Amino acid sequence: MPGFPAALLRSRVVDDAPLNKILLEVVIYPKRLTVDDFDWILDVYEAVCPKSRIKLFKIAELPFWSSVADPVLTQAARSADRSNYRFFEAARKRIREGRGLEAQLWDGCEIDDDRGTFSLNIEAMKRRSLGLAWYVRFLFPLDFPVEQLTRLLRTLADRIDIYSGHGGPVFAFARDKKDEAFTEIYAKARRFWGVDIDMLDLIPFRMRSELKSPCWINLLGTSFMDDAGVAARIQDLRADADIAIFEQRFGTVFMLAAEPDSLDRNRLARKVLAYQQMAKVMDGFVLSGVGPLAGDGFISNAESTDEWLHRFSIDSKWLTLPTVQ
Repeated sequence: MPGFPAALLRSRVVDDAPLNKILLEVVIYPKRLTVDDFDWILDVYEAVCPKSRIKLFKIAELPFWSSVADPVLTQAARSADRSNYRFFEAARKRIREGRGLEAQLWDGCEIDDDRGTFSLNIEAMKRRSLGLAWYVRFLFPLDFPVEQLTRLLRTLADRIDIYSGHGGPVFAFARDKKDEAFTEIYAKARRFWGVDIDMLDLIPFRMRSELKSPCWINLLGTSFMDDAGVAARIQDLRADADIAIFEQRFGTVFMLAAEPDSLDRNRLARKVLAYQQMAKVMDGFVLSGVGPLAGDGFISNAESTDEWLHRFSIDSKWLTLPTVQ
């Protein structure tokens, strides 16, 4: 379990619940998913999530969470000739028909639960002119073994044709108090640079040709790895003994340290240099023109979302980066 400072882990409590907390995530942006891929991802999740924490599911056809043990079944599920995750049959039908979909598993642990949460979200967003944009997100408690995050991302990259992916600590937030939560997240993100910010409602269509800013673990799919500039800049990463690089079937995974770090700007360690090197590799591909995100800090400074995304770049405007030797 990574050791994060109390200032990062603390959050203002509203209606007896914190506005935000730190969890661990793995996110991938597949080019496409088949029904076989969908079922395989469910099996992967079942292998890393305790069975007792697979409690609830949600699909686009149901406007509520339903129990895995006693599921509300759609017509498609009632007629399905399968037993495992039968309640997702409507999602499988959507995949076959090329439609947008939402399929989630969750343990029911709200943000105020000290145990953290396990969840899986498989989503395809559809626009008439752009087709489908996929993402798959695994969410874990902060005490989840971090070495399993890298193993999970590598496993996914060996099976699924992926544009990119990333993993590590992320700000989770109270969905019904998003503006208040992001006001606090903005203040924390100014100081703690190693924690990702959830933008999945804004960026999936962009991820075909762009990248999220450096995280603790990063996956570049073959379309990025085939870029001549990226290939040349990766040589500096290969020379850094602190950075682990794994070649997988559909991309390359970069682990920037032995474990994730909050990257407290007030106590920046040498490991921030690895994130700067990763930003150089990604140069020209990191998302721009996003947002603004919610919350007073991001909205009052229209450029701050992009500044956060480029916080590890040489010309960063997020905050002047202290010299690290």
